[in-house]
Amino acid sequence: MLAIHADTTHVIQLAVGPAFMLAAIGATLTVLTNRLARINDRTIKRKDDLDKADAEANPTLQQELQALNRRAKVINAAITAGAGCAILVCVLIGSLFLGNELAIPFDRPVAALFVLAMLGLIATYVLMLVDIYMAQHSINPT
Repeated sequence: MLAIHADTTHVIQLAVGPAFMLAAIGATLTVLTNRLARINDRTIKRKDDLDKADAEANPTLQQELQALNRRAKVINAAITAGAGCAILVCVLIGSLFLGNELAIPFDRPVAALFVLAMLGLIATYVLMLVDIYMAQHSINPT
């Protein structure tokens, strides 16, 4: 039976935190893609309504379509930031093991990757909050 080297055990312990972060990012991406799907569904419905609407309803429907388009762009940016964050976390975990196996001191690159991943996560949540604000503002414009 093979014994796990003490350094490898330590690397596995170090990788657990980012692995949980990866799970949280995945859940956030699920929420964001569901929000985008609802925006897309609403956009399709409003475009159908626009085709059937009279001239009086046109400006209101156009405004709503523009608001939905802006929200979709914000959600797309949030999804992009979240996916970039997930990629950075995966690279971070991989570099932990690679640095251990090659006996390379990867502490600074790992720290930089973690900081970049956190910035990506912050951007994801800020953009999600912007979308929530935009959604609320479209319901209650005052």
